Amino acid sequence: MTGWLIVNSFMDNDKFNGLYHLLDDAFKKRNVTLLIKRAADISLEVGTIRKDHPDFAIFWDKDIYLAERLERSGIRLFNKAKSILLCDNKILMYEALKEANIRIPKTFIAPKTFEGLGYTNLTFLEEIKKEISYPFVLKEAYGSFGEQVYLVHSDEQFKEVVDRIGYKDFLIQEYIASSKGKDVRINVIGNKAIVSMLRENINDFRSNISSGGTGKKYEPKQSFIDLAVKASDVLDLDFAGVDVMFDKDDEPIICELNSNPQFASTLNATGINLADYIADYIINSL
Repeated sequence: MTGWLIVNSFMDNDKFNGLYHLLDDAFKKRNVTLLIKRAADISLEVGTIRKDHPDFAIFWDKDIYLAERLERSGIRLFNKAKSILLCDNKILMYEALKEANIRIPKTFIAPKTFEGLGYTNLTFLEEIKKEISYPFVLKEAYGSFGEQVYLVHSDEQFKEVVDRIGYKDFLIQEYIASSKGKDVRINVIGNKAIVSMLRENINDFRSNISSGGTGKKYEPKQSFIDLAVKASDVLDLDFAGVDVMFDKDDEPIICELNSNPQFASTLNATGINLADYIADYIINSL
């Protein structure tokens, strides 16, 4: 059996390469060849069908155009193109979760603008302020590692952040103060919670380890596990890192889901190598 690990053509650093090697080693132990492919190596002309098929492909990139073309060629992707799209675009993610009655913070989508125009009229903010008060969280639609996420305390700061964003899509979200700098990363594979990590950051409202947070193995309440698994199922994810916040009653509320979870931090915190679980799940699914 042979698979492809499809990775971004331009993300080339120790952090990402280390994760790719964890996956490669996991499949080698199971006598499966996993070929690492940069997206540029397999770019397809529009309308063409890929002739040389691997038995599967792990799509560790966010190039939805390529993912969809490979699926049209009949290649089984883990995760699927639509699932990656829903996770990558936070607006689509929260809309899908809300439609499925998954608990999320109260969320509002900023109106669309265009390059060269920007957000020249901010009157929509007044309607949002009738529903939530400062501080609130502003998130660009696209972003990773806690970047492109801002805690906004005033109209003046809101305008500063929006001016910096330019014309990018963004959303405004209720701030869950009870979960300041703290959440649970629940790693779900095949609709099963495998291992969880409590992430804490005493210097930032974001819990991300890349922003200075720390992680340790953690056993969440069953309500956290159930919500994480349900959210993963709603987005039809084969595997996911699900970030769950604590409300004022210590009950779960979804922060977001990651279709390409950087699980090296989970390995460091818990000793659990999720690459082994991903490999077993994929092999057993084929």
